[in-house]
Amino acid sequence: MNVWLWNQQDRRFEEPPADISSSTLMAADSWFVEDGRVRALERHRARFASAASEMGIGETVTDDFWAAVVEEIPETGEWFPRVDVLEVSPDADRELAFRLRPAPPRTRELRVLVPSHSDPRTTPCRKGPDIALLEGLRTDAREQYGCDEVLLINGDGYVIEGATTSLLWWDEETLCAPDPELGALPGVTSAVILEEARARSVPVEFRRLRPEELFGHEVWLVNALHGIRRVREFVDGRDFHDSAQRGGEPNQAWTKRRSGPRADAARLGRWREWLETIKVAPGM
Repeated sequence: MNVWLWNQQDRRFEEPPADISSSTLMAADSWFVEDGRVRALERHRARFASAASEMGIGETVTDDFWAAVVEEIPETGEWFPRVDVLEVSPDADRELAFRLRPAPPRTRELRVLVPSHSDPRTTPCRKGPDIALLEGLRTDAREQYGCDEVLLINGDGYVIEGATTSLLWWDEETLCAPDPELGALPGVTSAVILEEARARSVPVEFRRLRPEELFGHEVWLVNALHGIRRVREFVDGRDFHDSAQRGGEPNQAWTKRRSGPRADAARLGRWREWLETIKVAPGM
């Protein structure tokens, strides 16, 4: 992985003059690039610019900055670049950074943990500050339960989203998403899917529901890297937790696995194909 800091005065990226690994991540945004094509980059730009403005450096997120970002991304291969707002030290100005990262392997299905705890994020509506925390949750879910993703649940028991994904589900022919008032991170991929659904006259509804209410539906978890992934199976970590609270020995056999209904393969295929068609070369 390569990382550069933005020199606002000279309008170019530079190697960091010192180790910045201990910098505080204040905001971030990332997207998937395949052979020079990207989906909805303008939305990622807008989301990052908004976050940078919250951090007091919105004026530095210029067209020159984005042109330099695009120039650093190879025209071939699969990449998962990220832009950051960093606080290198408490007494220094916040800085923009760019990370060029190879894209990790992509998947089409997920095994998802329903955790026993509520959403632990400190800054749920801004991508960046909780990235390390969320990666820790996913690591624990993978090691303890063999799960790829973790649901985030509010204090009242309603599902907000996944640790790295936006939640969508189908109720027959209606495409559903969590009530915006639950405070999910504004997801770029989910937004373009919902807009396309409306354009196709697909009914769209925003609802509040608890994890167990998802078990009987076709559930999608979506993000910029993987596009649309179907939830193959839920693992209910609350059963594990309740058994341990009663004094039992921790044992994965106590977790209950709930598989969703068979996916509408034709519908899922059509949506995945459409999502691929909207990738374009970024125009500056």
